[in-house]
Parts: sequence; C-alpha cells; structure tokens
Amino acid sequence: GVGDGTAEIVNYAAIIASDPDLPSNPPPLPPFDPTFEHTSAQKQLNQLRFIYQRGVTHPMTGLDQFWQEYEAFERAHSESLASVLIAEWLPKYQHARSVYLERNRVWTIHELRGGRLAVPPVGCETG
Repeated sequence: GVGDGTAEIVNYAAIIASDPDLPSNPPPLPPFDPTFEHTSAQKQLNQLRFIYQRGVTHPMTGLDQFWQEYEAFERAHSESLASVLIAEWLPKYQHARSVYLERNRVWTIHELRGGRLAVPPVGCETG
C-alpha cells in the first residue's frame, strides 16, 4: 500500500526480475523458521523477501534507501530471523554499494549523451 514501501518494491521488482543470471524461483525459508506456513500471505512475504534480497545485490541509484527498507521489512516480521538474514545479506549489499560508488566515479547519468555515437576520449590518439 501507499507509504509502506511496497510501491517502490514493485518498481525494483521489474528491474531485478529481468536479470537472466538470477534464479527465477525464490529460495525456501531457512528450516529453523517456526512461522513457515504454506499460506498465500506467507508466499507473498517470501516473494517480497526474495525481491528485496535480489535488489540489495544490484548496484543502483537508491540502493541505500532500498537496504534501509529491507532491514525495516525483516525487523517488522521477525527480529530473530531479521538479525540472521541481515547479517547474511549485508556483505552482498556492501559489495553492490561499492560497485555503484566506483561506477559513479567513472561516469554519471548526467554525463551520458544518449543518441550519440561513441568516440575515443579527448586526448587519445587513434591508430
């Protein structure tokens, strides 16, 4: 709904779901989770968790906000499970964040000029 972050999840879901290198089915919950049930609400929770977990591994604009929303999402459902999952996904998020920051040092979206042919950088000699 509005204000709870699900609208943002849906936007990221389309981007993340299009990645051909990632598996198409979410992994099952860890076996130690006592709340696991095969209900539609639980399946929706698992799908949202899967989208968040895929999203935090993508170097993208808004990644820090996305990570904060993922942490809040996990903590809202189970503090004990959240601490385990956050510890598991934190290094993956940190790697995606460092890749994003490195890419921003090389170029920004404002510097790209769509519709133009690529040319050698200024000052480079061509063969």
